[in-house]
Amino acid sequence: MKFRVLAALAAPFILAAGCSDPEKKPPLFQPNPECTGEAVTPYQGSHDTIISSLEIGSSTDGFDLDQDGKPDNKLAAVGSLAKSAIDDSFKKYDVLIPIEFFDLQSAAPDTCVKFAIYLGIDPYRTDTDTDGKEATVPEGDCNDHDDTIHPGATETVNGKDDDCNGKADDVGGTASDDIADTDKDGVTIKDGDCDDTNNMVHPGQAEICGDGLDNDCDGVADRTQDVDGTATACNPFDDTPDPVQLDPRSFDASNKPLITFVDGTIENSPDGLVLHAGPSIFEVTIPVTNGLNLDLKITGATIEGIIAADGDGVKVTKGRIGGVIDARTADTIRGLDVSQIGLTKDNSLLDATFANLLGPLLALPKSTVQGHTTCRTPDIDVDRDGLETFCDSNPNDDIKIVDLCIDGDGTVVMDNGTTQCTEAVDNAGKPRFVDGISVELNFETRPTIIMK
Repeated sequence: MKFRVLAALAAPFILAAGCSDPEKKPPLFQPNPECTGEAVTPYQGSHDTIISSLEIGSSTDGFDLDQDGKPDNKLAAVGSLAKSAIDDSFKKYDVLIPIEFFDLQSAAPDTCVKFAIYLGIDPYRTDTDTDGKEATVPEGDCNDHDDTIHPGATETVNGKDDDCNGKADDVGGTASDDIADTDKDGVTIKDGDCDDTNNMVHPGQAEICGDGLDNDCDGVADRTQDVDGTATACNPFDDTPDPVQLDPRSFDASNKPLITFVDGTIENSPDGLVLHAGPSIFEVTIPVTNGLNLDLKITGATIEGIIAADGDGVKVTKGRIGGVIDARTADTIRGLDVSQIGLTKDNSLLDATFANLLGPLLALPKSTVQGHTTCRTPDIDVDRDGLETFCDSNPNDDIKIVDLCIDGDGTVVMDNGTTQCTEAVDNAGKPRFVDGISVELNFETRPTIIMK
């Protein structure tokens, strides 16, 4: 394994762009003051919504983050690669992002709108019987009250669907010809009853969300789904508001929301009522697999969208979230294996971007630092002291890692065995490496019910 060394060089050289301006400019993302209105108090908002779809937008969808008159969204190049994974996460309810609005009475022009963004928990997604299979999700448990019933269980003749294929007593794949109708619900096992011991379970029965049973005999409890796996009932993303609980990770130690926008406005436009808020911080935790969670943090996040009435609530259409994934955040995104972009489980998104295939794919700028012109830089100079450079100090070996970081002021820092160069701080104790890659996400919301 390549040895990494942390060292701020004693005589750091100066980037050409780092000191071109004698007066240092303020950082790009200056937060707006909080507007005058209701306080952001969890569970006391005026309207609850939930993000129902999310995708990386096109290159023209981005916000003008660097103020050069052009949209910024470098991650648009990998939008198609990420789409299927994001879509699958929504189908499995791995990603629940409720938004609670405050000081918003209706879909109308407003000079002060505030909202909190949370991480949600699906209240129907449970493993009450501790058999290792959750209800609600595709190919999940069909009876969350009996640990002998779950996908992969052995089918027996007991009047129940033991293996969760939507059929009872089909031992060895042979359909049962039982016409007894023991539970008197009007449907026999031969005709498709998947639980002849419970008259609330049979084909044609409406799914009862949260009861842990496969009421409609489609093979999954607390979920009615189409053939493509999209849920049509017990779906937190449809037009019927469903309850969602808030994950404790949504709050700080004093129980205040970690992510808030407190400067929002709604204005009339030719497209409708436009919500605008930010810059602030947007962070979402995306469960990937086997306990692996990705914390995607976007700094300088700006949110725009069309606010429209939806029943008694509101929804956001044509929503956009734009900002920057900074280098330090990119260096914490690990555990993924995406061969198309040179991302391995052992390395980070930063490594894949600046030491492997993703940098050229995203067309990130090449460094102008003498001796490091084969390295690349992010596209957004957040602290405006010159673009930072990230390098693999030995690009000719087989280990594709970033172990050398050059700040916009010329300071050079290298990794050591325990600390990444992206974690370096300046003399004031502030993170030194804050520049990043521009990203824009398109989203829609639907009404929800936030529960304690």
